Amino acid sequence: MTVATIPPLLSELSPTWDAELTHLSVISVTGDDAISYIQGQVTCNVETLAIGEHTFGAHCDFKGKMWSMFLAFRAHDGLFLFMHQSATEKSLAELKKYGVFSKVTITDVSDEYAVVGALPESNIFSTLNVDKDPAKNEDTIVIGFAGTHSRYLIAYKSVDHELSSGSHVWEALNICDGIGSIQAVTSGEFVPQMLNLQALPGAIDFTKGCYMGQEVVARTKYLGKNKRAGYILHSSEVTNIPVGAIIEQQLGENWRRAGQVLTSAGLAEENWVFAVLPNDIETATPLRLKEQPEVIFKIKPLPYTLED
Repeated sequence: MTVATIPPLLSELSPTWDAELTHLSVISVTGDDAISYIQGQVTCNVETLAIGEHTFGAHCDFKGKMWSMFLAFRAHDGLFLFMHQSATEKSLAELKKYGVFSKVTITDVSDEYAVVGALPESNIFSTLNVDKDPAKNEDTIVIGFAGTHSRYLIAYKSVDHELSSGSHVWEALNICDGIGSIQAVTSGEFVPQMLNLQALPGAIDFTKGCYMGQEVVARTKYLGKNKRAGYILHSSEVTNIPVGAIIEQQLGENWRRAGQVLTSAGLAEENWVFAVLPNDIETATPLRLKEQPEVIFKIKPLPYTLED
């Protein structure tokens, strides 16, 4: 397997970088049935999470199509789910739909928290007086990631610190780690395997009990039904690339639809895109943006394998 290298512009990030992640919502799940209820709604196994542990996961409809993709964090009194703010309204409504039959409270607490992305040498840790070990923090959520950069997601209730928005940098880091995103435009369109969730540790548990969409997700794995996958694309053209934009591939002298943009991160001199494409596409295939054909993409290596 070819391992992705750290992109030049991202490798030049200051080791003290930190910024606010304004694109993320914070969902609190509490109550006596908090863990068992969410266990029956999502693809990941939240019952096995210890306090301070985290995992990616998906919230699907009965057809296995994702309402949202989230990051779950096991707190002392329940769970926190971090998801793209544009997908929150629909996903939250569906999560709450059956919650009336359980002792669970599901609340969007985004207004109560500041969410920050930080590299290991950021001053935010000393400013907030928090430990990098997630289990040692009572009131502050700290989630560590390894990948193109070691980095942290931090959520805290005090909003006294003025930080610039760094969502585009965080999204670029996610893309280079092969982590996609579901937003309002793409909600209800893709099964988890189309975003490679089976390759993210713990994001899909194929041995846990029933959850919404489980039959479709299982058939996709065991019957080989999935024909699409997530790919990392790079362009040296600096432009706004909207989520949902169509990607075309060159076939002879013609261009035909190949897939769709799920996440786009524009940096100073380049664009990083996570897109769903046919899973048998050749990595050397020329790709372009349909509405802006001058924007040409190259497929970059994924940092994991998609083979079972």
